[in-house]
Amino acid sequence: MRRRTLVGLLLTIVVFAVIGLLYLQAVAQSQATRAAWMVTRDVPAGTVLDAGNVKLVHLPAGGDQFSALDQTPSGRRAAHRLSAQTLITRDDLMSSDAVQVPVTVKVAPGVGAGDTLDLYAVVGTRTVLVGRRLVVVAPGNPMTVLVAATDEPYWVTLEANNVALFAAKSAGVGVPPSPSVSVNDAISNLSGSAQAGSVLVGTAPPASPPARPAPSPTAR
Repeated sequence: MRRRTLVGLLLTIVVFAVIGLLYLQAVAQSQATRAAWMVTRDVPAGTVLDAGNVKLVHLPAGGDQFSALDQTPSGRRAAHRLSAQTLITRDDLMSSDAVQVPVTVKVAPGVGAGDTLDLYAVVGTRTVLVGRRLVVVAPGNPMTVLVAATDEPYWVTLEANNVALFAAKSAGVGVPPSPSVSVNDAISNLSGSAQAGSVLVGTAPPASPPARPAPSPTAR
């Protein structure tokens, strides 16, 4: 009898110990945190992040495990506009090897620093999309945009050779991935019908031939 009582007592102690351990583990998990970075004020695309616009915060380790950035973003540029109190993710940052290049645009909508543009190059009678959602660092003409460092020689070549560039301000939704459009393509698609024959580019309509003077009547 005494042995059964002792065994029962030991089992009770073990059960209470396990329950206590689970409770302490749950409390520790509820108090655990993880590091994350937050934007402290609105920043436009292309802004360099530093102590003046980001701060380190601590989030509960439990709950939704979204991909908040846990390493300092200082010195990196915002890939798009970020609102104050936004937790930063890796997708919110531009590649660290972005460079600034000047581009002269013949026609562009009104833009400011932080806006994004699609740039088209005109070669002969064809137009080609050469830059998608490029971030404007400084407006003007030439304007300064951010491009991948690996593309720097190509942009400098376009600028040095005065290739005609045209800009479009858009969100990129619905824009074909890499169109190469001729004048005939543009007219036929915009008009909704096929264009027969070639379109004369940069020429004025032919002038009417001068009227031939009527012969003067002969006196008799």
